Amino acid sequence: MSGARANPNFHTVGKSSVFDARLKDPRFQEYRRRWAQFPERFTVGEFPIHLDIESTGVCNLRCPFCATTMKNWGPEVPGYLKWELFTRIIDEGAAEGLFSIKLSFRGEPTLHPKLPEMVAYAKQKGILDVYFNTNATLLTGALIHRLIDAGLDRISISFEGTSKESYEAYRVGAQFERVVANVQTLRRLRDERGLGIPQIRVQSVMLAELRERFSEYVNFWEATADEIAYLDHRREGPEDDHRGLVADWACPFLWQRMTILWDGTALPCLMHGVSDFSLLALGRAGAQSIRSMWLSEEASRYRRLHAEGQAHKLQACDRCSYRAMELEKLGAGKVHA
Repeated sequence: MSGARANPNFHTVGKSSVFDARLKDPRFQEYRRRWAQFPERFTVGEFPIHLDIESTGVCNLRCPFCATTMKNWGPEVPGYLKWELFTRIIDEGAAEGLFSIKLSFRGEPTLHPKLPEMVAYAKQKGILDVYFNTNATLLTGALIHRLIDAGLDRISISFEGTSKESYEAYRVGAQFERVVANVQTLRRLRDERGLGIPQIRVQSVMLAELRERFSEYVNFWEATADEIAYLDHRREGPEDDHRGLVADWACPFLWQRMTILWDGTALPCLMHGVSDFSLLALGRAGAQSIRSMWLSEEASRYRRLHAEGQAHKLQACDRCSYRAMELEKLGAGKVHA
């Protein structure tokens, strides 16, 4: 079986990428080489290349297409990552050569009062690529300055549509004019300081009704964003049953990253649209080392089943909306109960 392709659901449509300015850095080149090649060759490093660290599980919006809104993405026990746990994670990662972290998972990271301090601590410890996804509703001028001071490398703005009507229908609880102004302020303040960071990516979930007008989206953001992109839409409501898909396909996540929830629960992937995280959980950061969980027999078993085209034997993977989306692209049908 051939290996897994990195980021098959992610599509850059503009003329540039948030990575362009750093591609001459040898360490950055090595980071991106591993990101692409490790899942392709089923290479398991001694430590994850990347950690998704959930700064908070709380979100201030209720987007109708989001699995969090539909209560179909892990247990609904919202909370905030404690500073002591965060520093312990970063300290271990820095000692093990961790390349990157994303300070978001299910919630809105700008709700965490110590987000700039988290960015600064990670950068001081030598983490190469520090970023997060945000809805930008709380991205005030004061917060922007703190994030720039902290050394944030990049930021991904989630934004659907180009009109007030369409945007506010998708991003329920947000105000179109305010969020657009926040992103424009981010670009202006960054450029005024002449630092070039954070690099700004604006991205949308490619919902069916947006596809034919996506060129308008590109035109709307090209003066503000360093990169414009879209993500394939996953079907992950409670009514979406993906069980029964079988194919020779392996998930790239298992060779690239781990996820640490705000309470320390460690997952081997992003578990998109899976309501029961205990099906794959590897342990708890703080009680166990990340390295030991990454190299554990359980994690090895997950990789082995994926590499053998047997991922459907894992209950969580059999339900995963990300896996289902990729298998549907391959034309995989349901072949078991």
